[in-house]
Amino acid sequence: MDKRHKEGETSAVMEKFEIKIERPKPNPLDEIIELLKKILDCCLCCVTCGCYPGNTSSRRSSTFNGDSEFSSVLMDNERQAVQNLLLYLEDEDTKNPVLDENHIRALGILTFSDNTELQKSAALCYSEISDKMKVPITNALAAPLVALLKSSDAEVLKATTVAISNFTLNGPAINRLILVDSGALKLLVPLLYSDVVEVQCNACGCITTLATTDASKRLIATENGIPALLLLLQSTDLRVQRNAAGSLLNLTHIQQNRNDLVNDGAIPILIQVLQSTSDNDLQYYCSAALSNLAINEKHRAMMVAVGCHDVIEQMIRLLMTKSERVKCQACFVLRNLASDVDNQSLIVQYKALPALHRCIKHSKRDTKSAAMACIRNLSIHKANEGPVLSTEILGDMFDILTDSSMPEAQRHAAGTIRNLSVGEHIRELADHGCVEKLAAVLLDIEARIAVLAEVTAAIAVMADDDQVKHRLLLMHHGKVFVKLVTMATLSTNTEVQYNSAGILGQLALTEIPSQLKTDNLQGILLYIDKFLKCEDSNFVHIALWTLVQLLKDPLFLQAFRDHEIEPIVNKLTGLDSPATVQELASKVLMKLRGESDSSNTSSSE
Repeated sequence: MDKRHKEGETSAVMEKFEIKIERPKPNPLDEIIELLKKILDCCLCCVTCGCYPGNTSSRRSSTFNGDSEFSSVLMDNERQAVQNLLLYLEDEDTKNPVLDENHIRALGILTFSDNTELQKSAALCYSEISDKMKVPITNALAAPLVALLKSSDAEVLKATTVAISNFTLNGPAINRLILVDSGALKLLVPLLYSDVVEVQCNACGCITTLATTDASKRLIATENGIPALLLLLQSTDLRVQRNAAGSLLNLTHIQQNRNDLVNDGAIPILIQVLQSTSDNDLQYYCSAALSNLAINEKHRAMMVAVGCHDVIEQMIRLLMTKSERVKCQACFVLRNLASDVDNQSLIVQYKALPALHRCIKHSKRDTKSAAMACIRNLSIHKANEGPVLSTEILGDMFDILTDSSMPEAQRHAAGTIRNLSVGEHIRELADHGCVEKLAAVLLDIEARIAVLAEVTAAIAVMADDDQVKHRLLLMHHGKVFVKLVTMATLSTNTEVQYNSAGILGQLALTEIPSQLKTDNLQGILLYIDKFLKCEDSNFVHIALWTLVQLLKDPLFLQAFRDHEIEPIVNKLTGLDSPATVQELASKVLMKLRGESDSSNTSSSE
């Protein structure tokens, strides 16, 4: 994967999480122009009399990597370059500037001077140029800019970090890689410890935008950036807090950083900030960071242990906020925490279900999906089955299940039904019309494959009930049965195929209407044949199990004999097959040959 593709992925993640960078506006253009005019005067003095009308400490030094390139007296072309910078900055019609070598040389002269005012003018020039420049920044232009980060002057650092922020946010994506390769990240991390709030704020923002690859995210951690960011997260300045939280969220996208964050005490700090702030942006970043940290089982245990379940109570409170994106992230945190059995019961005990119900009823699409995912995990716990069914969630969950505009939420609704069906609630769900809702999704031509996988899995569990079997056979004039045969035969998704075959095997246990058998005979023959030749023993097993049921019917018995299925089944009796497959294959062969099943006979006696 090349760098640009990797960066595109990270940029998409930042866009998904809506990370906004807080930054002050660049200093006024007039100030830059005035400084440049002073510089030009200085240049003229140097050429005419060899001196500068100021104190001796303001003379330029040759500190450009030990090179003496800028140590000589300014030449005519260098003065002309400064004049060109002035003309460029004063030209309000300059929309898409392209800096030539003279411009870059002039910026280098200002940057590598030991005169703070000259450095400041360079930083301010970069700030103004970065706001207009849409073409990629070059290495030659990036090097002096990054060098300005070494300055000890707060004004220089403010303007420099604004320029870097502009180049990364307003310019082409490649600017980020060029600036990182030029060493910007290593110099930005120490600025997090600055005593100047604006410098802290800007440095945080720059770090967030520059950390576009796993390598750059790790670099921040290895350069001791995590403790600094956690310290700034507790700042009294909201802008600094927001940028620190955004940077921390960005770091949570790789596992090693998540481990480092937890080891450095991120969890209690994130929870504490959430408890003390009413700012939606800060709530969002901190919740999203906790959600990513909660991917790890060990981290989940630590998170819940902090403050005796503080995180659970805090997330439930955030479900009440008006901010959709905060609610959505709170749902994600609870969903990840609900991956553990103990947390599943705790979350329900803290009365999360009514709040989650409001989310799936009144929130926007993404929040509904996240809330439905959380309810799905909660429904795994046997003790939660009753509460999920008794909180009037079912009606709204069925509405989500049949809404094809929300495929992600549909998946989780079907998964919840499956979890509840595994318990003792099949009949209760069926009485509420659950089978009809699942069948409607099954027949929906707009239903996504991922949704059909969950829906067929839910139906397969519910089909264990005899009443459900009969309803499925008769529903929509047999169209459900037809769709199941079609999916078992032709679906490109193995999970949909397997689940459909499992449902058909359940239906084979009951009396299939004659017309359905006749109309779907070829399809049934094809999918059984296909499954028997499959390398996956699970597919072979379900085909043989279904065959045992189907061959009780004379129509299917004759059809499979005509199809010459016996040689295929005979191969499955070999020692290479699992014992359960060998046993089922032997039963099928006996039925095909019209032999009695001695094991059944002896057991009946």
